[in-house]
Amino acid sequence: MGDCYVEFFSEEALENIMVLLKYKPDTIIYIGHKHNMLTRKMKSLQAFANYTSPETTVEFIEVPRDDFDLCVKTIEDIISVHPNARFELTGGGEMLLIAFGYVSSKKYINTLRIDPYTGTEIDFSKDQIERHSEAIKMSVKGDIMLHGGSLTNDTGSFSIWTLDDDFRSDIRKIWGLSKELKSKWNKYCAVVEEVVKRYPHDENNVYTFPKAALDDAVHLFYRLRDLDVLRNFQTEKRSISFKFKNNKIKHIVTKTGNILELHVYEVATRNRDIFHDAVIGAVIDWDGNIAQNSDPDTMNEIDVILMHNVVPTFISCKSGRIDSKALHELQTVTSRFGGKYAKKVIIMANPCDEKTSGTNFFKQRAKDMHIWLLDNIYDLSDEQLLKKLIRIQGQ
Repeated sequence: MGDCYVEFFSEEALENIMVLLKYKPDTIIYIGHKHNMLTRKMKSLQAFANYTSPETTVEFIEVPRDDFDLCVKTIEDIISVHPNARFELTGGGEMLLIAFGYVSSKKYINTLRIDPYTGTEIDFSKDQIERHSEAIKMSVKGDIMLHGGSLTNDTGSFSIWTLDDDFRSDIRKIWGLSKELKSKWNKYCAVVEEVVKRYPHDENNVYTFPKAALDDAVHLFYRLRDLDVLRNFQTEKRSISFKFKNNKIKHIVTKTGNILELHVYEVATRNRDIFHDAVIGAVIDWDGNIAQNSDPDTMNEIDVILMHNVVPTFISCKSGRIDSKALHELQTVTSRFGGKYAKKVIIMANPCDEKTSGTNFFKQRAKDMHIWLLDNIYDLSDEQLLKKLIRIQGQ
C-alpha cells in the first residue's frame, strides 16, 4: 500500500508541506475542520504537491470542529486502512488534537513533528524521543504557488536580470559609482530616463543626446564610460553618442532603484549555501491564473525574495524617500505569500534620519509590524550587508 502520512490541516500553509518536501510519500491525508479547510487553500496545496511530488496521492478529509465522536472515528478509520501511517503533529484544530490524544492513549500511533524554521524532526515513535536535523528546501516559485499565486513572466529573474560573472562585475562597479554619487545617482537616472524617451537610438542602437538636455547628468556618462559599460562613446561640443554595453546596463541607468535591488540580490546570491534560491523583481499574480482577457488580475511586485530552506525573506528596496505606505504594501504581500514564518525587510540606500519629521513614527510602526529596517546601505560593505541578511533569517 506504500507509505502514508497524516497531516492535521493548518491555516499556515508551510506547516502542511514539511513531510511532503522531506519524504515525498505515496500518500498524504489532510484532516481538518471545515471552517479553515477552504477550497482555495486545498487547491493551492494540491497544485504544490503536483509540482513538488507528482507521485504523491493527496487526500482531504473534513470534519466538524464540534463533533468529537466523528473526529475520533475519522482518525480510527485512517489507522484501520493505513496501520503504519505516521501522524505529523503540527497544526490542527483543538477538537481534532483532543481526539488524536484520546485515540493515541488507547493504541500506539507513529507520530512526528517537523519544525519549519529549523527542519528539525522530532520522532515520538521510539522509547526515547529522537531529533534529526536536515535542510529541507523550497524554491521561491514553490512558495508563491503554495500560497495560491504564481510568478509571472514579467518577473525580473525571468525577463531581464540573468546574472553571469560579467554582469555581476558590472553590478559591483556601478554600485560603487552610485555609493559615491549618493543622491545625485537618483537625480541623474531620472534625467536619463526622460532623455532616452525623447531621443531614441538609431538602427544601430546608438544614442545621441544633446548635452543641454542632460545638464549635469552628462557627468554620469563619462563615469560609465570609465567603468567600461558603454561602447563607442563619442563626445562633441554639444552632444554625446554611445551604445549601452547591453540592455541590462540600460535598465540600470534609466530607473533609479534598479542598482540597489541588483546590489542586494547580487550580494545575497554569491553563496548559494546561505540563500539557495532567489528572485529579483518578483511580479506575483494573486490567484495563480494569468489573465488572457482584458480583465486585469491583482498583481504585486516585490523587489527581492530570498529563500533559506523553506523560509522566505521578502525585501522592498527604497533608494529615495519612503513613507508608511511602503510598510503596509510589504505587510500585505508577505502575509499573503509567506505567512507567519516569512521575514519582512525594507532596505534603504540612505539613512533613516531621526531628525526628519515622522521618522520615529515610521520606525515604531515598522517594529510593530515586525518589519526589519536596514538603512544607510550606501555606507555598508558587502560583508556587512550579508551579515545583516543572515541575522534576519536567524541563521
